[in-house]
Amino acid sequence: MEPIDWTKLPPPQQKEFVAHTEAEFRALIFEIVESSNRCVEKFDQATRAHVGWRWTVIVGTGLIALLNILVTHASAMGDKAPWGGWLSVVASVFAVLVTILATLEGFANSAERAQAYRESREMFVDVRREFAAAWDAYVEPLKDGPEACANAAELHKRLITADRELRARFKNLTMEQQKAGGPGLTGVLSS
Repeated sequence: MEPIDWTKLPPPQQKEFVAHTEAEFRALIFEIVESSNRCVEKFDQATRAHVGWRWTVIVGTGLIALLNILVTHASAMGDKAPWGGWLSVVASVFAVLVTILATLEGFANSAERAQAYRESREMFVDVRREFAAAWDAYVEPLKDGPEACANAAELHKRLITADRELRARFKNLTMEQQKAGGPGLTGVLSS
């Protein structure tokens, strides 16, 4: 592809080109911001899930300890505590349930998912900041001249490439989460 000689484009067309390119550029930046915002929402959800799982397992473990104390007390009472045998069964069943919950907590992988969403958000924000600043530095000051056209075209091209790479990295994070046995990262990318 041959480079465009922007000086041969009449000024009204230069202005139109920059305006059109800026609209597409800003739309892609907006999409990146939306993906970043969805990462924040998903981070919050994963963090709440992690805290919920941890509290459930911690409280369950404490209840097992309490049941074990009661079983020990019933055993010490001997025949005076006929319910001791049943209490021992209840404590064992409860221990199995807490073990299942702890295993499910590990499978849900909520803490790691939250961290991956946080990292993803930072990737999206970094790209947004970098390209918004580049537009402000290399296109805005030049207004609608040939150099503004060249810079706008180049920045738009680079943003598309950066967006593609960013989404590929996000998908790689998703695959890493799924390979680790968790559900992966979902609900962030719109395209």
